[in-house]
Amino acid sequence: MKAVVLAGGFATRLRPLTLTKPKPLLPILNRPLLDWTLNLLKKAGCDEVFLAVRYLSDMIKRRYGAGGGLGLSIRYEEEVKPLGDAGPIKAIVRKYGLSETFVVIYGDVFTDMDIRSLVEFHRSKGGVATISLVEVEEPSRYGVAILDNDHRVINFVEKPRRGEAPSRLANAGVYVFEPEIIKYIPDKVPSKIAQSVIPKLIEEKEVYGYVYRGLWSDIGVPQDYMRANLEALKRFYPHGYIAEDSEVPKDVEIVEPVYIGRRAVIGRGCRIGPYTVVGDGVAIGPSVRVGNSIIFSNTTIECCSVIHHSIVGERCYIGRWARLEPGTVLGDEVVVNDEVYLARNVVVLPFKEIENSVYEEGRVIL
Repeated sequence: MKAVVLAGGFATRLRPLTLTKPKPLLPILNRPLLDWTLNLLKKAGCDEVFLAVRYLSDMIKRRYGAGGGLGLSIRYEEEVKPLGDAGPIKAIVRKYGLSETFVVIYGDVFTDMDIRSLVEFHRSKGGVATISLVEVEEPSRYGVAILDNDHRVINFVEKPRRGEAPSRLANAGVYVFEPEIIKYIPDKVPSKIAQSVIPKLIEEKEVYGYVYRGLWSDIGVPQDYMRANLEALKRFYPHGYIAEDSEVPKDVEIVEPVYIGRRAVIGRGCRIGPYTVVGDGVAIGPSVRVGNSIIFSNTTIECCSVIHHSIVGERCYIGRWARLEPGTVLGDEVVVNDEVYLARNVVVLPFKEIENSVYEEGRVIL
């Protein structure tokens, strides 16, 4: 079985985290999101994966190469001109002569969906396309499907107005297609799967919806990214995980669940958790409080600082007695000096030094 992963987006809504790395390489429990996706596909029996890349593509290529380390064959399709999320699919089908059923998954979807069951469902229905669907509380952010009693999609509305969605079944970003799908994708013109391809297919062909109930996150904004990590923590490590080569003194209070990566060092008298991910090589000084937060690898947090409901990028330095209020997001290699206070929802771009407190909520430090 073959699969296409759409991993070329700029991910502007996730900045500053994606100013220094592409979205598919953002860590979920200390592993890049794309690692999880590729392992999911391999588990389902995929042996060949096509990565549609563009933004910071060299970082993705360096990490995965030809896929041998994962037991997969990986090929890359890199656009010169952006052609939407549908354009790369047509290019890949034509270039590599795909002649059998294949899977398409967005590179910003985090899920443990059983892809093999999805493909079996698709084949049992005999349609040209199957859309995976999840039930959501607020469907206005997504494409929304209406199904008949046989799970056939009879209507699909892309991002309906709040309160006007015809259902709560949202596009989960995983598809199964037959090769003839390319007839519905225009040449050399940007096109979107959900906005143009799926509506055409519904008019002329049979499209089915596979309703999935399980772990799923669409990582669009920092809050989504935080939620994906915390849901993964609950799902895979409900009682937490502490790497064997980390250093956690006996007087540290761990409030489960907490994920502490390799070579992390936690100072005496700290309180870590709940729902906190501490990356590899993080150094936390004495009497620090960190809760409901993600601390990327190789960051240093000095003594007596407090961090809650925040995301701290790689190789940051947080000085003594600093305080990060909920919603704070720091890009990579940010320096926060001693005793600095950052108000709620402050965003700091990479490579900045914050010398003075920021009391204005929602301020962006460029």
